[in-house]
Amino acid sequence: MYARPALLLTLLLVACGGKTTGDDTGTNGTTGDGGTVADGGNTDGGTVTDGGTVTDGGTVTDGGTVTDGGADGGGTTGAFSVTGLGWRLDEDIQSLAYVSWTQNGDATVHVEYSFDDGEWLQSPDMDATAGEHEQILVGIPFDTTVSWNVVAAGEDVSVAGDAITTGALPSGLPVGSVDVSESDRWLPQGKYLLTSINQETGGWTGGHYWTMIIDRQGRPVWAHLAPSRHWTLFVQVAQTGDHILWDESTYWSDWDDGAGSTVHRTYLDQEFDEISTPGLHHEFVQLPDEALVWGSQYDGGGEALVEQAMGSSERTTLWTCRADWPNSGDCESNGLFYDVGKDTFLYSFYTNDSIVEVDHATGDTLWWAGGVRGGYTFTKGSRQFSWQHGISYTDTGTLLLSSYAIDDAGHPFTPAIEYEVNHDDQTLTEVWSYDPGVYASTNGDTWRLSNGNTLHTIGTAGHIMEVDPDGAILWDVNYHGSHLLGRSELIEDLYTLVSPDSSY
Repeated sequence: MYARPALLLTLLLVACGGKTTGDDTGTNGTTGDGGTVADGGNTDGGTVTDGGTVTDGGTVTDGGTVTDGGADGGGTTGAFSVTGLGWRLDEDIQSLAYVSWTQNGDATVHVEYSFDDGEWLQSPDMDATAGEHEQILVGIPFDTTVSWNVVAAGEDVSVAGDAITTGALPSGLPVGSVDVSESDRWLPQGKYLLTSINQETGGWTGGHYWTMIIDRQGRPVWAHLAPSRHWTLFVQVAQTGDHILWDESTYWSDWDDGAGSTVHRTYLDQEFDEISTPGLHHEFVQLPDEALVWGSQYDGGGEALVEQAMGSSERTTLWTCRADWPNSGDCESNGLFYDVGKDTFLYSFYTNDSIVEVDHATGDTLWWAGGVRGGYTFTKGSRQFSWQHGISYTDTGTLLLSSYAIDDAGHPFTPAIEYEVNHDDQTLTEVWSYDPGVYASTNGDTWRLSNGNTLHTIGTAGHIMEVDPDGAILWDVNYHGSHLLGRSELIEDLYTLVSPDSSY
């Protein structure tokens, strides 16, 4: 966002001399179409010397002025102009607007647009040739009026179009209130948040699951409903950074062990792929080579960690609970994190309150902690996590998660907890936590941000928070009820997520 500078639209039109009518050469008089004019005539398509004016593509020497695209032999070219401005909304996502215009010459242009007083967004610059063009506008809330201008900064031109009004908020999409907002202390790059939410309340329950993007005021700027009451819990930006991956799980709605589960690949303005992921029920990750890995209840072993290369339907079983984790008992996962530096997976299970780390290359169980006996222990004064979700390693190698806990008065709450993992001593030591003041009966997600803050999505409590290293809450979006929230991720620039053909 920025404060838009004033730009002047300058049009210079100079006309002098007489009107040409014949095919002869004249001096200071009239001549025909295609003749040569000396000393100041005006002709359609002729050659002019000594300061005449030419329209419709003539050639000028000695300082003449040309309009409508003629070649200049030393004079001032005709003014750049933008005309025919218009707009339309995307048929499916009616917070997305397309604006169009015609320009009479080549120029680098962009569109600036505003819907909050004094704040302007800007589309990427595009090198546009003479002719008709269209640009998508993103990040606009539903049911909002938008001012916009086509800007050719190098030509000192800014032309305003008629105000846009985006479509109504999709029926049933929950909207939260921002209860805490300290914008000067947020992650600066975190301008938008991608997550999923159940339209219905009631905790871990079926319903209508939305993938959505909200701005820092909590306003939905993009939303898509999963079909057939299927579940969406683990949306994320793809490894390529140019589209969204969202899961459509049939495990909890069709009770088919996830046989019909899929992962969708979509730009903001169009879906372009759907990948079969049998057994997917909670979580998945994408590797740097774009392969998908997920916890499956369809591939045997009680719970199997499976991998599938992009463009393939063949699955490779990397690890199973029964064969590769002694004494684990009943296994069903709720979290998965890939550590690219170590090429390992952190794998979380709600059925036994445990976390295991699995080697990607060998499938070996490296260590575990929690409710399964034989694992790493917790040092004195460190809480043992329970009903944990949203596991991840921070950049410093500590373990971060969302956990069930009981306060001194016996009341449950859902803190984010950070542990130092000591492989020599086989211990976990609590090094940081904060109390959000709310309790989620299930689900949650945590990420350590690049500025040291922590993003905490608190499952069925219906809260999304950003907190500082001291545990102070800087941002709190409250959905006022037990709407089930899924994995969340902050995004800086939505234009990275539009299709390559969204502008022309």
